[in-house]
Amino acid sequence: MVKELDPREDLFCSNYTAVGTETFNHKEKSGIAAGYAEASAKNQATKLLKRPEIQQRIDELKAENRQRNNVSTDSVVENLTHDRDMARAKGDWQAAIRADELIGKTLGCFVDKQEITDTQCQRELDEKASQEAVELSRLRLASKYGLTEMPAKPVSAEKKVG
Repeated sequence: MVKELDPREDLFCSNYTAVGTETFNHKEKSGIAAGYAEASAKNQATKLLKRPEIQQRIDELKAENRQRNNVSTDSVVENLTHDRDMARAKGDWQAAIRADELIGKTLGCFVDKQEITDTQCQRELDEKASQEAVELSRLRLASKYGLTEMPAKPVSAEKKVG
């Protein structure tokens, strides 16, 4: 069951998806506009954007925006294709190339940024990075002390007298 959002969380989602405003896709400004303190707005927004119910609400609001503005992938590609063809006819190659680039992005041909939202996947990546950092430290220490390999367990510097 999805947790219902409180009014401030819902306001954050509305601000984050408000096309044509300074808060659009800007987590910190959306957080401030929703009533979070300026000092903690970015941190709060980051936490909010990781929550599935927040992502679901943002997706709902984006879908409403697309429907209200009669925007679909097909209409975007159709308009960009028209603009590209007009730019080519005028010899404006820079505009034509940019239109082609935007068509490719719209259709998902290019990925500018990948964001990991799966917390299990993120934990696995963090754990792997931690293990690699430990191994790198072991290798650096081994190199520093002229060892071919660093022992897996620490060696005691004390000698036992027996």
